[in-house]
Amino acid sequence: MLKGFLLIASAALFWAFNGNVGGFIFEYKNFTPEILVSVRLIAVGIFIFLLDLKRSGRYAFRVVRKRENIPSFLLYALGGITLMQYSYFCSIATSNAPTATLMQYGGLFLIVAVVAIQTKTPPKFKVYPALAICSLGLFFMVTGGDIHSLKISKETLFWGALSAVGFMNFNVAPTGLSKTYRSMEIMGPSMLLGGVLLALITRPDYSSAIWDFQSIASVAYCVIGGTLIPFWLFLEGAHLTGPTLSSVFNLMEAVFSTIVAVFIYGLSFTSTDFLGMALILIAVLIISFPEKKKPEKKKPLKERVRENL
Repeated sequence: MLKGFLLIASAALFWAFNGNVGGFIFEYKNFTPEILVSVRLIAVGIFIFLLDLKRSGRYAFRVVRKRENIPSFLLYALGGITLMQYSYFCSIATSNAPTATLMQYGGLFLIVAVVAIQTKTPPKFKVYPALAICSLGLFFMVTGGDIHSLKISKETLFWGALSAVGFMNFNVAPTGLSKTYRSMEIMGPSMLLGGVLLALITRPDYSSAIWDFQSIASVAYCVIGGTLIPFWLFLEGAHLTGPTLSSVFNLMEAVFSTIVAVFIYGLSFTSTDFLGMALILIAVLIISFPEKKKPEKKKPLKERVRENL
């Protein structure tokens, strides 16, 4: 159990640095979200493709060979991974990593809503107080407690809302595909397609960025330390601890991201910022932990005998 927890904590720390590193090259190295996200998605997509090619041979990329998989695959690739990554880093570019991370967690409530619609069952009671607490937390972060002012820009709100939608699609869209295909088989072509299309549509000026040792190391970290390593660590940790502890990584990432932003990058937050962050973390914690199942009542001996006859 301890090993699994440490693996998940390590993954959260890697992810926390990822957003802050992105913010650093946006501010000091003239990078744009289009440059970073397209390079990151294409590089990781190619790596996973080569890994899958070595492992599966001619069966690599088989997820896109069946016509019936295409709608779910496109929703996951474009409306999930690409939208989530691009809007997340756009949100960082207009604010900071902790704010972008917490706003993305709004996608958890969208997931609850979508699952409720799909299963035609109302959300569990705990969702309602969690949503109220999360809304209060966002209120403090966005307004600083003053309803007549905005502390963060409209652009940040826009990109934060889109990242929440992307987060929802990232978790909901591949549910059918994941029953048949391994996660690597789905993620590889999804990242490659998303990165190529993003580069073709936005046409980022790669030469405008400052490509020195710091920026190259930062991009390399976003590819390796922000994607490949934490993904493996999280999968290994979730395997050892189960879904309950693995879901807590959401909280740990936000906490680590704030610590990194304050103590390493020197960002400052007000008391209302910290209050808003704390409320959102509490809300995420409420909906992340599964409820304890009530023990089933033992049937009378006569009924059990009849069922076995």
